[in-house]
Amino acid sequence: MKPPLIAFSMLAMCLISAGTAAVAASTASAIHQASDTDSQAIAALLASYTRCVTEHDEAGFRALLLNEKIPFATVQTSIATDGSADLRQYEGFRKAVFASGQRFRQTFSNVHIEQRGPLAQVSLDFVTEQISATRQSSAGWKVLQLVNVDGHWKIASELYTFEH
Repeated sequence: MKPPLIAFSMLAMCLISAGTAAVAASTASAIHQASDTDSQAIAALLASYTRCVTEHDEAGFRALLLNEKIPFATVQTSIATDGSADLRQYEGFRKAVFASGQRFRQTFSNVHIEQRGPLAQVSLDFVTEQISATRQSSAGWKVLQLVNVDGHWKIASELYTFEH
């Protein structure tokens, strides 16, 4: 094959590959896009989450969870390097938020929802403000995995990290 023909052939293959990859990427994102109904239901779950934290509604918060044994933890560098970490730390969160006597307000932003069938993933930025005496706040990023059980979205896991 002559050099110009080889170059042309390689260019054509690259363009075909790029086009195929773009179609695959757009198809994949369309497949994982939540329906309007599911988006509204997931948004309602997130609104309930922040309402329950702010209003100190432990029973309401617990109702959002699939169960209390789900992975629910802050993820630090040490956890990522320690393969024996137990991420089922909901009890620690529960005590800090609902049993400590402290009051908090949590807000979400930059919310991204991906969903396919009964499985969804939400990633978001959060700010938690202590509304008790000291008025401290912290911010971070969290990922929630949700499952649809009998027509209701439930939190199946929550992993989060704090900004420093």
